[in-house]
Amino acid sequence: MDLVFQLIAGTEKANKSFGIDITVLAEAQSAALSLNRGRVVNNVMYFETGQGSVLLANANFGVDQQTCEAGAYVVARHFSQLLCNTEVGFIGPEYLYDGKQIIRAGLEDHFCEKLVGLSLGCDICYSNHAEADQDDMDALMTLSCFAGRTFMMGIPSADDIMLNYQTTSFHDALYLRKLLSLKPAPEFETCPKKCRLWMSLDRCKQ
Repeated sequence: MDLVFQLIAGTEKANKSFGIDITVLAEAQSAALSLNRGRVVNNVMYFETGQGSVLLANANFGVDQQTCEAGAYVVARHFSQLLCNTEVGFIGPEYLYDGKQIIRAGLEDHFCEKLVGLSLGCDICYSNHAEADQDDMDALMTLSCFAGRTFMMGIPSADDIMLNYQTTSFHDALYLRKLLSLKPAPEFETCPKKCRLWMSLDRCKQ
């Protein structure tokens, strides 16, 4: 195993509703580290969070969504995560009613990750029964990246047919790189060049 994945929340009661606690996460991290598969660093944990998960579990104790969400980031930081991202609009309009609330929550999450010193990505998304559309996601995506978003999720056509929600697509990263004058990570930049070289060599052989 290279990476341990788990949903996490900002209160102990909410995490127990997922079937986990700090001890279980520590055991999982230890098991992954024992395989010695890390080539550069030993960051073997991948977490996902999201506003509303603590309320959904009836485990917020009267505390607001954003404060609970920030608690999840502290859990992630404790385990020196490789990846952590907020599924900002995934739960649905029961907790984030429309596009404006999803945009606000995504930016709040970004602000809180900086406060706690976490590299946080975002699945800029909305469920199909929310009062939101792809224009709202484009707005959040652009605002987040101008604010220094670490990474965002992307899937083909921006349509997750398994989980029935809408997110961003691969072409969105190209738009954002052009807008912000950014380059891909070196590994991603060299890969297409190698592929073009291999294709050229194949054509020469033919």
